Amino acid sequence: MVSVAGSANADFLSALTHYTSAVASSEFSSGYVINNIFDNDMNTQWAIASYAQTNPQGRDEGWFAFTLDQSYTIDALRLAPRFATATVDGFDTVNMWIGTSSFGVDVTSASSTNSFLASNTTATWSRTGVFSGLQEFSLGAPVVGQYVLVQLINTSDNGTLRKLGLREFALSATAVPAPGAIALLGLAGLANRRRR
Repeated sequence: MVSVAGSANADFLSALTHYTSAVASSEFSSGYVINNIFDNDMNTQWAIASYAQTNPQGRDEGWFAFTLDQSYTIDALRLAPRFATATVDGFDTVNMWIGTSSFGVDVTSASSTNSFLASNTTATWSRTGVFSGLQEFSLGAPVVGQYVLVQLINTSDNGTLRKLGLREFALSATAVPAPGAIALLGLAGLANRRRR
């Protein structure tokens, strides 16, 4: 387990209801759908349809996007690959973009993801290395957002039947108060001061 710095006040969003409108570049079959990675169950998986050669970005790149149920301050990521890096169905790199508005990317289209990469070369969080089992990673600095776009890349698994994917994906986050709630908190604090 990789230690997560800066997430003491946040909790991992573990309910599927937090992750809405999830879309993947492809799904291997009905048993490997993208919502499986948000269900807090390591036995369910998502896998791209690379074996059937119908994943738009090819066998070594998988994409998914989703919208959180509200804006959050996000500071860490928990994920588990289908299988470890350098083994069949593993990957080596994760790139993640987090925004306050939609990225407008159609992950089921290679031309759309390629166009996005041409103009968005820096991800909000990126890591290349060994992914094995359930791991937690700090984002380094908290990021406020509701829209998430993720790219997985394989460079070390050369198996002809490779189908990269995930078993688990969760964000460590705290809800961002609505503007009206912030004003009410300020008024409550002011009232408490006056009582003293």
